[in-house]
Order: sequence, then C-alpha cells, then structure tokens
Amino acid sequence: MSEGKTARASYTEMTELVLPQHGNVLGSAFGGTVLAWIDVCGAIAAQRHCHRVAVTAAIDEVNFLAPITVGDVVVLSARVNAAFRTSMEVEVEVKDEDATTGHRRRCVDAFMTFVAVGEDRKPCAVPPLIAESADDERRRAEAETRRAERLAKRRN
Repeated sequence: MSEGKTARASYTEMTELVLPQHGNVLGSAFGGTVLAWIDVCGAIAAQRHCHRVAVTAAIDEVNFLAPITVGDVVVLSARVNAAFRTSMEVEVEVKDEDATTGHRRRCVDAFMTFVAVGEDRKPCAVPPLIAESADDERRRAEAETRRAERLAKRRN
C-alpha cells in the first residue's frame, strides 16, 4: 500500500453529450444511461486513488434531482470521500450545462462503494485518504455513517 492521497488527487470530470439514443419517449435521458456514466466516472476516481482496478461493490444512494434532456451537455464529477481497508466511497455529481451561458445545474447525486482489486482479482488494501479541509472531514464522517448502515443491512 502506498502513502495517503487527497481527494483532489482522485478528482475526475467527464463530459457527455445527450444524444437521441440516450433519450426516452419524453426526450429525457434514460436513468440507466446516466447510471452507466456515473459508474465509469466513479470507477476512474477510485482507480486514481488506489492505482489499481476498482470494481463497483455498492450504490448506496442515487438522487435524480432534475431532468436531463436530449441535446444537453452533461458534466459528471467524482471524488473519493473516504478510504477504508479495501474499499472507497466515491461521490458523483451530474450537472447539465447551458451551452450559451456555461451555467451548470445539479441533476443527479450518487454515493458508491468501489473495491480495489489486485492481479489475483481479490480485494487489496487502498491508501488512506488525507483530509485537507473541514469539508473533507465532514464528507469522511458522513461516508463512515453510510458504510455502517450498509454493513448493518447486510447482517440482517
């Protein structure tokens, strides 16, 4: 395992254009398409943190806040909120961007857990996450609460 890393080191931003094949009969993006983009963006952030392949272990929460329509430019951003023994919580935000003004509107939030995988395809240790601010500490504490809730559900 390497030394700790900051959330800034894992930060990932992706841009997608919502094309007709991404839309439903109402002209909004399919939720599944948006989830696939979220999964890719989150995985890249996790892999940047641990420098290994990282696989999706759980999606703790996804909130669709506003519709995304065909023709929109979508900006996804992801960061690691917490690092545990072999897993990491990654937060992904999805915003649409007005092409004429550059204004971004938050459309989707997601919290996901990724597990680092070694060459033997078994979970392996991840570097600790170094908090740089009170916001980083808050995100870590909230991630620990979500993790405890997820693990408690598994035991029941």
